[in-house]
Amino acid sequence: MKKGFVRVLWGVYDDNRRMFRRRSKMDKDIELSKLNKYEPEYTTFVFGKENQKVLNDKGIKSILIDDRPIVWDMETQQFRHKIEALKAGMEEFDEMVFLDWDCQPFKPIPDDFWDVLSKKDSLQAVLRMYRRRKALWRKKDQRKIPCASFIYCNDKQVPNKLIEKWEELNCPWSEEVVICRYFEDIMGGWKGVHEYWDRFEPDFFVLEEGWVYDKEKLATKNHCFRHYNESARNRMLRRKKK
Repeated sequence: MKKGFVRVLWGVYDDNRRMFRRRSKMDKDIELSKLNKYEPEYTTFVFGKENQKVLNDKGIKSILIDDRPIVWDMETQQFRHKIEALKAGMEEFDEMVFLDWDCQPFKPIPDDFWDVLSKKDSLQAVLRMYRRRKALWRKKDQRKIPCASFIYCNDKQVPNKLIEKWEELNCPWSEEVVICRYFEDIMGGWKGVHEYWDRFEPDFFVLEEGWVYDKEKLATKNHCFRHYNESARNRMLRRKKK
């Protein structure tokens, strides 16, 4: 089976509009990834020839998905771009891990990485506690939905099912809500955090904040990849440049 790590780049530089600021932030995350000695080889899918040139200038090879840097409305459907990258990734690989640019390894990737991930469901993403309620259709745990910074997949049909779910939900802004509803379809409704852990919680990835599970449970994970916030990224950049 062909296995690989996947990232994606989309958007234009426009820091005057809130939903567009992510593009400038990504450049700093990309810079940090190039300084990371543990960074695995990854395939980057890109929207926009200008963005592809930026990656080429940084020595990062990429596969162009669309000549346009923005395909879906940035204000209402921005993260549809990510689901399209998941689809492209599963056309390229039989088994993959999608990584946001602000998700990077902090130690060597273990030899049993893919074997361990394959023991749970075909799609996996860490459960996160958000400050605002997001799963409004539930009676409880409304702030707990998947975080899409680290996504494992080993089923080529899953991205198409996510696209169908996206359209069924009338094109929501968040890909995380789509993944959440997909998981609940598989479970037959929300079954709680314990079943989520057993089926959809991937090993090897932890959050900087927003943990759902207690420290004892998290300690059983291999803390290989971490998602960091902007202040943590800036501190790491300063340290690595010294």
